[in-house]
Amino acid sequence: MVENAGVEFLRDMVRSGGRDELVEALKALHPADAAEVLATLRPEEIARFIEILGPETALPIFEFVPFEVQKETLEYLPRNVLVQLISNMRPDERADLVEEMDEVTKDRLLALLIQAERQNLLKLLTYPEDSAGAYMTTDYALLRPETRVRSALDQLRLQAPKKETIYYAYVVDDARRLVGIVSLRDLIMARPENLVGDIMHTNVIAVRVDMDIEEVAKEMVRYDFLAMPVVDGDNRLVGIITYDDIFDVMTEEATEDMYFLANLDTDEKVSSPLRRSVVLRVPWLMVNLATALVVSYTVHVFSDTIQQFVVLASLMPIVAMLGGNAGNQSLTVVVRALALGEMQLKGNWRIVLKEAGVGFCNGLAVGLVMGGIAYLWHRNLWLATIICMAMTINLVVAGLFGAMVPITLRKLNLDPALGSSIFVTTATDVGGFCAFLGLASLFIHQLLSP
Repeated sequence: MVENAGVEFLRDMVRSGGRDELVEALKALHPADAAEVLATLRPEEIARFIEILGPETALPIFEFVPFEVQKETLEYLPRNVLVQLISNMRPDERADLVEEMDEVTKDRLLALLIQAERQNLLKLLTYPEDSAGAYMTTDYALLRPETRVRSALDQLRLQAPKKETIYYAYVVDDARRLVGIVSLRDLIMARPENLVGDIMHTNVIAVRVDMDIEEVAKEMVRYDFLAMPVVDGDNRLVGIITYDDIFDVMTEEATEDMYFLANLDTDEKVSSPLRRSVVLRVPWLMVNLATALVVSYTVHVFSDTIQQFVVLASLMPIVAMLGGNAGNQSLTVVVRALALGEMQLKGNWRIVLKEAGVGFCNGLAVGLVMGGIAYLWHRNLWLATIICMAMTINLVVAGLFGAMVPITLRKLNLDPALGSSIFVTTATDVGGFCAFLGLASLFIHQLLSP
């Protein structure tokens, strides 16, 4: 976090200082910290900052500024500055920014680019939103197998200023098919007269351009790659995905799952206007209301039993609450396993049975404890037995539904976290009340006997 004094000083430099003073002020700040300051300024002040510093120097900082602020800032930049800024952006960052624009602004930005950059940008924009192609960059180091190591190092020196990373160089043939990969370390340690083809690794792991980005993330984590090559159907190299982009994907997916488990829309932010927050939350609350009515009706069915033995009313929330917590435990474990690829959709009945078994053991444990408490509280052995049995049954239901709901959603090609908590909580509430009040109705005469 940037110190307040540094924030104020940089803000003053942006508003009134010259380029030399601004450059000096930025030396002590990481681009992310400087961007944090910029995000507090008005768009026209950020535009002024870019003009003073120069597009190339300001770009590493501007790329850390949130998309919404970037979009507003572009409207205040003079045409010549805007051309330099957009042209110097990394292809993937440029595509992400342009994609967020309205059609008029998008056409305006495209018109500023030279034909090669424009065609490259349009190509990136055609890939599906959640595919590898949408996240890749076309700035990567390229070598040929017949190149000698001495010449390859010279080529990398020339390529480095324009490439996102040179730690890996990708080796392609005349048809641009990916035939190997060589690290900068390999090149440095090799003899200068060796050929790149002699030292390259030919067992290259790559992903298809249409692969889902979540699957790409799993592959990169599995192999511990800093960058992943992306190829088309003919094994031609079309781009690379770097680890910083995958980290963003993983963060977004984790946030999305957290939102879905809380029945929230991922478009909502803490800064969202009140009206938008209400519109985004109401639909799920209506679904929750419908499920709550089902639970309420379940209790209503046993109203006669509750009237005959009022003590049931004080104990039945405990059965439902423990079931809900146990269901969310199973739900979280299974959603995480699905997200990380730790389980497959085939043969997962073992996981469902395992969660049911966990529910039985946990239900028996807490049921015995609660049964003892109920007996000491109300001195009724039948009541203690019934609540013990009900809690055991409900935690089995919790384990079953906690595992089955996300698995079913994934089989339907939906996010396994989407609304899962509502369905699991409904199942445990209905199951708990049915088990507890149903058993109480069955043994009502024993409960009422002195």
